[in-house]
Amino acid sequence: MNENIKDINVNKTAYQDLIKPYEKEALKTLQELIQIPSVHDEKTITADKPFGQEVENALSYIAKKGEELGFHVDRCDNYVTELSFGEGDKTFDIYAHLDVVPVKEKNWVHQPFSLTIDNDIMYGRGVSDDKGPAIACLYAVKALMDKKRLGGYKLRFLFGGNEERDSLCLEHYFHVLKKGYPTIGFSPDADYPLIYGEKSIYSYKASYDIASDHIKPFQIGDALNIVLAEAKCEVQADKKLVEELLDKYTKKHPEVKIKYFDNTLEFIGVPYHGSMPYNGVNAGLHMLNFLGHLFDIKLLRDIYDDYKDGKGEAFKGNYRDEYFDCTTYNVGKIAFDGKHLVLFVNTRFSPAFNIDTVIKNVTLNTGSEVELLGGSIGFIADPKSEFIQTMLKSYQEETGDYESKPLAIGGGTYSRESKNTVAFGAQFPNRDYKMHGDDEFFPVSDFFANMQIYAHAIDALSEYLRKDK
Repeated sequence: MNENIKDINVNKTAYQDLIKPYEKEALKTLQELIQIPSVHDEKTITADKPFGQEVENALSYIAKKGEELGFHVDRCDNYVTELSFGEGDKTFDIYAHLDVVPVKEKNWVHQPFSLTIDNDIMYGRGVSDDKGPAIACLYAVKALMDKKRLGGYKLRFLFGGNEERDSLCLEHYFHVLKKGYPTIGFSPDADYPLIYGEKSIYSYKASYDIASDHIKPFQIGDALNIVLAEAKCEVQADKKLVEELLDKYTKKHPEVKIKYFDNTLEFIGVPYHGSMPYNGVNAGLHMLNFLGHLFDIKLLRDIYDDYKDGKGEAFKGNYRDEYFDCTTYNVGKIAFDGKHLVLFVNTRFSPAFNIDTVIKNVTLNTGSEVELLGGSIGFIADPKSEFIQTMLKSYQEETGDYESKPLAIGGGTYSRESKNTVAFGAQFPNRDYKMHGDDEFFPVSDFFANMQIYAHAIDALSEYLRKDK
């Protein structure tokens, strides 16, 4: 495939020379890790496999690899694999995750769980979110370890198994195992140059009373943080009427594909990360809209109108401030039992606003019964602090990019689960690695560039920690 991207230019520095001997091994490790389909699996969850067999396989793999590389290994009740090095009063954490979102293999050109390199671009589920960045960072640490550039503090490299769902991995690490928060930390789970602010992220379910004998019960959607891209339901309706409406609907909405066979309607949209639902096409919402027109159910059409823009403008739910220009609402799952329709929604908004305000507004202006499912408050860090400026300078000196500015984002990174922690890389400006999408990718050159940047940043942060404060 041709992703039509330009190479990232990095400077020839001492850190490029430092990581060069580790590139081949890092690539091999990533290849082996991608082959583990570490999607949360309810069917194989046990007391010692809290997120299922395949996630456990990934956490176990990195534990063995960490031992080989010279780290002390703590499995943390199999919620997290902690690789640590050194001791000291100060702690430096790095957070990465090995769980990945589900895939629809039929939509992939390349095999999602077999790392494929095509035209110098790596394809595979998790290659950019977050296995690729995790391994780039791991071997940057290894290179510094071998050169005895670490020490004077305790380094903890945490690989979690539940970031894509509820981050129960770090919840267990900090609140059950009572591991302390770090002096500083970062997560390679977002964008460069770095993320100093993140939206609050919560999920809720909105229930509606809708009875219809013409629509069979259905459950659609895989995850709340992915735009619902495939929807299917069975209907009882005049075939000719359905086909006539299909013709009209597809002309008005060419962005969605619709199939009709054996009294079944199938809608195909475009998946996208739940932090930016307006960049995808929600097949579930289109299905509701179509059914609303087919059976003259105004409430279904209203639901589509409420959520179609992904920003909540229709129900006055788009909260903004100086850091964040919009609120988002992603409908990730929909269920219908014949009498009740339930939407499962992921919402993201500035931490300046309260979740109670958001939920109250949705309840008041959408006519639904809303139940909060859970979530976490976002954060805003001081972009002028020495900690953040140290990372920014490392990125700038390795890339020569002095134009890109630190970001405040809608996506939730692993850094929000800790304290004194921000997200740092690994996606470069003006890149889109299709995280959570079909044929997720990561250029090999970007992978090596990340190793170089992380080596510089970790080295510089080590010096920062060794200062007397």
